[in-house]
Amino acid sequence: MQSVRISDRLLPRWEKDRKFRDFIGRLSWTGLRTVAAVEIVAPMLMFLGRLAAEPRTTAILAHFWQMIAVSAIGAGTLLLSNRLRRHSRLLCGVSVWSACFVLICTNLWKLRASFGQDDYILGVVALIVVTAAVSVPFRTLDMLALGFGVEATDILATWLTVHGQISAVALSGAAHHLFLLMLIVLATAVVTVNYEHRKAEYNAQQETIRVVETLTAAQLRAQLAENAISIGKLAAALSHEINTPLGTMRSSIETLLALTARQTESAPAKREIVTRMRDELCRSITESTARIEDVMLRLRRLVSLEEAELKSADVNDLLSDVTLLYQAQIDGRSIRVDFDLEPHLPRITCRPQLLSAVFSNLLSNAINAVNGDGRIRIITRMEDSTVEVTVSDNGRGMSAEEAENAFNPSLKVAEGRVASANWSLFNTRQMVYEHGGEIRIDTAEGKGTTVRVLLPLA
Repeated sequence: MQSVRISDRLLPRWEKDRKFRDFIGRLSWTGLRTVAAVEIVAPMLMFLGRLAAEPRTTAILAHFWQMIAVSAIGAGTLLLSNRLRRHSRLLCGVSVWSACFVLICTNLWKLRASFGQDDYILGVVALIVVTAAVSVPFRTLDMLALGFGVEATDILATWLTVHGQISAVALSGAAHHLFLLMLIVLATAVVTVNYEHRKAEYNAQQETIRVVETLTAAQLRAQLAENAISIGKLAAALSHEINTPLGTMRSSIETLLALTARQTESAPAKREIVTRMRDELCRSITESTARIEDVMLRLRRLVSLEEAELKSADVNDLLSDVTLLYQAQIDGRSIRVDFDLEPHLPRITCRPQLLSAVFSNLLSNAINAVNGDGRIRIITRMEDSTVEVTVSDNGRGMSAEEAENAFNPSLKVAEGRVASANWSLFNTRQMVYEHGGEIRIDTAEGKGTTVRVLLPLA
């Protein structure tokens, strides 16, 4: 069991998950570019620092070429980062080892040239290695391999310089090796902790995605349920709106036919009365026909709402059409709906389907909130470049706590089953936001609710 745990630390099984590899790859690419930037900047700062501290040093040329070499490695890594993006961790490891190799080998060259031991080298090596450990989500085994690769390079350089009879290295080599070993342990610990944090971050991200997908599915189901209810209301409203004028037309036509037959047999004195009755019946037929045409016009507008693209729409027409959907419910509960619509209201650029859903939700909530002597008022106004739509009722209202959470979707237990709550207003707010608008609610328990929707013209 312990060996399995150690193996999982060195080569985590999470790497088999493609999504996790993609997640690590994105982080590795960002970290790689950070390391490359440090490899470019750190040698330059070290060179300038040496010039400031030792302006007359005889090793200025060696320091300069050392800066050029390491900075060139960083620049090359930066250029290759996009092309080798899928192998960012490997490229970062090669880049760090190459920079450390150049630093250690140039130190050897300066010793052989009698410039003396370079005390800045280990500081730059530590900076580059620690930056890689913090920025790139290496596996533990990766960092161990990189660290011991750097240590092996330093051991080889020390051995060569010792055999080249440069005693300064023999004296300081042990301290350098100890420092590098401590650096390897530190970097490995940082990498291990960092990798665990990245794994936890990935798990949290996946859980968030799962919750969002669940909520989106619930929202879609709620929206589909609302659409089904709207279709049923539309069918009931159209049945009522069309049957009434059709009944009037049928009765008028039957009466007109009877009067026509009687007119041919009636006395001249009665023909004038029959003519007036016939004209009245013709006017009734014309009015009924106009009413049916109006219903069909509204039906065409409602059907066209399924088109999702932006178009110009009249807010007053949308409110009238939506009210038609609830006409049977309004009449059945004896609710009075008062319209105060500003005439010649400018048309707005919108998705009519979404705005109709907004107005439908608000009107439905108002109808469900009122009892007895129910009154609903619908107002439209033009303020600057904004259309304001107000839907108010004299219903039961909401408490302060309910009003504060009115737009927050939640779940509730009803009759032993889990059901969604507040999805209607949550969807309403989201659709208003999609149009760049605002929605405000003003309510008091027992006094009713007023909802204001502010919509920009374009």
